[in-house]
Amino acid sequence: LNFTLIYAVIAQFAAPVKMNMPHPVILLLFGAFLSAAFYGAAVGVPQKWQFLGNVVGWAYVIGLYIPFFTAGIVAGRNDWMKSVEEMETWCVWMLRTIAVGFWVLIFCTVGGWLSFIPNFNVFITANYLIPPAYAVPMTLALIQFFHQYFNG
Repeated sequence: LNFTLIYAVIAQFAAPVKMNMPHPVILLLFGAFLSAAFYGAAVGVPQKWQFLGNVVGWAYVIGLYIPFFTAGIVAGRNDWMKSVEEMETWCVWMLRTIAVGFWVLIFCTVGGWLSFIPNFNVFITANYLIPPAYAVPMTLALIQFFHQYFNG
């Protein structure tokens, strides 16, 4: 609700930004950048400030909510759905493979199979690095998958 209210106010004054959808590989790099921001907010913000303003974890706000909300607005105004619908086959399968690769990584991390480094908590580190890097290819892959098999 907060983002919707902010958007309703800003949309009245903001000039539309015209831009084509970046190539999915560029978006994957953006996901890696968001992972760094997510990690920085998760580790760098003291625990007592993580719930400021009744937010459950500012890492999610900084690393996921605001960037995805903004990208959704830009995508909607510039009709990026057409680009996702017309994505090349190799790109679609690359996104699907990356998403499944993240599933394997998450499964191995939760199972403790990557805890072979002494005095290093792989689970916590992965929890702070994976969400944005996983969310970008998973979002694109799901949108394309549902368009191809259910809306096409």
